[in-house]
Amino acid sequence: MQRVRQAQQAKLDLRWLGDSGKPLSNFGALQKQLTQEGKKIVFATNAGIYERGPKPCGLTITDSKTLVPLNLANAEGNFFLKPNGVFYLDDTAGPGIVESSEYAALKIQPRIANQSGPLLLSKGVIHPAFNTNSPNRRQRSAVGVVTATQEIIFVMSDREDRQKGRVTFHQLSRFFLHLGCQDALFLDGDISQMITSPAPGTKFSPNTFAAMFVLIE
Repeated sequence: MQRVRQAQQAKLDLRWLGDSGKPLSNFGALQKQLTQEGKKIVFATNAGIYERGPKPCGLTITDSKTLVPLNLANAEGNFFLKPNGVFYLDDTAGPGIVESSEYAALKIQPRIANQSGPLLLSKGVIHPAFNTNSPNRRQRSAVGVVTATQEIIFVMSDREDRQKGRVTFHQLSRFFLHLGCQDALFLDGDISQMITSPAPGTKFSPNTFAAMFVLIE
């Protein structure tokens, strides 16, 4: 779990493309890019669900530029389990998570934004499709926002413990309620990873990602 308090949020970024315009695809390329900029990774994790490319399935905003548009299509898979949602961070208004169909009405241009699905929590209410007795237990990662403090919390179930590390959507949603979040968004499943303060030249796993959240020093 990684908490990003208000004082740190100006250093939270979302990266997808390298300087060549091609996807970074992994933590190794992300670290190389930041090293060239004279920066270090404090924390990083893969962002929302992606398709071939790797390309994010939905809205992706970096440096206030829309790289992938909002996706309101209907299809199969976790991303399209409506309601899905958008996590955004505006340096003036702060962070937020909103249902995808309501995002355009906000009329904002945040510095970073990432669409994924399903939406775990919306205004303190758990997604209506989640079942308390679901047998579907997987590794999962997500992001939540504590309304009272404007704190951002990234959560990933334990990769090393195959028993405790496999959770249902309902369990993950309840955990965010326990943390004080009113809104939370699923990011990705079994490929999910989190890293903290990796040393230069660290050899990362070969997992492929699209967009990646990174807290920079």
